[in-house]
Amino acid sequence: MSDYRLTEEGRKYLAIGLPEMRLAKIFSEGPVSFQDAQKNVEGFGIAIQWAKAKGMVEVREGKIFPAGAGKFPEMEILRKVADGRPLSDDEARVLVERKLAEKVSHEVEALEKRVRGGYIVQITPEMIKTGVWKQAKGFAPYDKSIRQQPRAMFQGKLHPYRQLINSLRDKMVGMGFEEARGPYVESEFWNFDALFMPQDHPGRGTHDALSVKSDSDSKILDQGLWDRVKATHEFGWTTGSRGWGKWRAEVARKLVMKSQNTAVSAREMASRRSEGAPYKVFAIDRVFRHDVVDAKHLTDFDQCEGIIVGENLNFRHLLGYLREIGKMFGAEDVRFKPSYFPFTEPSLEIYANIPGLGWVESGGAGIMRPEVTAPLGVELPVLAFGMGVGRLAMIRMGSSDIRDIYSENVQWLRDKSMVE
Repeated sequence: MSDYRLTEEGRKYLAIGLPEMRLAKIFSEGPVSFQDAQKNVEGFGIAIQWAKAKGMVEVREGKIFPAGAGKFPEMEILRKVADGRPLSDDEARVLVERKLAEKVSHEVEALEKRVRGGYIVQITPEMIKTGVWKQAKGFAPYDKSIRQQPRAMFQGKLHPYRQLINSLRDKMVGMGFEEARGPYVESEFWNFDALFMPQDHPGRGTHDALSVKSDSDSKILDQGLWDRVKATHEFGWTTGSRGWGKWRAEVARKLVMKSQNTAVSAREMASRRSEGAPYKVFAIDRVFRHDVVDAKHLTDFDQCEGIIVGENLNFRHLLGYLREIGKMFGAEDVRFKPSYFPFTEPSLEIYANIPGLGWVESGGAGIMRPEVTAPLGVELPVLAFGMGVGRLAMIRMGSSDIRDIYSENVQWLRDKSMVE
């Protein structure tokens, strides 16, 4: 089988003859004028070019004169290609140089057989480059009926809960808050004492805070602050309070796993006492408590804690902030219930309506007591709040079990939409 095929021009010349052959018929009986030759010979420019190259004609005084008998071996080579007979290298060169034939790969040949006379279902770059698509009847009609769902495409993405935390962090910054961080292992001084929680408070027992076994206790970095907190617990210091009547330094120096991010707020107030200017600080971080794991509770969870320090702040301002923060989680329906916390007065609990669970406690808030702010060197009113991020995340993620928001189920993660 020949590795060459005729081009469109080659097929045409095989049928009607080479241009120089047709020109030779005109001047066989004598010279002819250029004008007559142009009128009677299709492709006159190519004809005169090859006739001169083969020594068949001479051109002078506007006429074409015969100069010798021409030879046309190309016709036989064209027939060989048309019949599928093999060509020598010289024969192939003759046709290829005149663009009367082109080399054909076996892949293209197979493609032609597949396409010829049929319909193209999917066109390929090879079909376009080789022109094979022209030999088909046409393109197959587009099938609009879907018999099979397309294969799902999965892209890498953050865990939905991590997306939500990042979104909350951005929105808190957008409200003018500065972010703060604190250690996971904290001293009882910052976790409890600086917040005016009595040393015999149930929250310090094994039923809530997690104690850390350690050969060494925390260090006293600010003796003045240490003394002010001690005095406040014992007799109220200058706050007008009577305090709790007793306080032991060895208890305050013990280490616990941070049970509330309010400890971060206390550290921030102490570090900023020289500033005096209003500020807003928040922390989104993990806290740890001794609890029974169920649909509403975990032993470690994320808490969004914050304080607003400024002049003339009151309880109404606090409620406004809480409603706005609740909306960030999609909690349009939020309720407040009076409550008690050792470090705030007045105090309240925050409840959010979670589908499938009903009204669930999601945090606490209040105005910091003087027994907390005075030893830390803060003279302005301080609004404080703390919310369980996990419980509010259940609203945004459509879950009725807090354990689901930490899910490692790959299919669940794939199906879960992005959190805005």
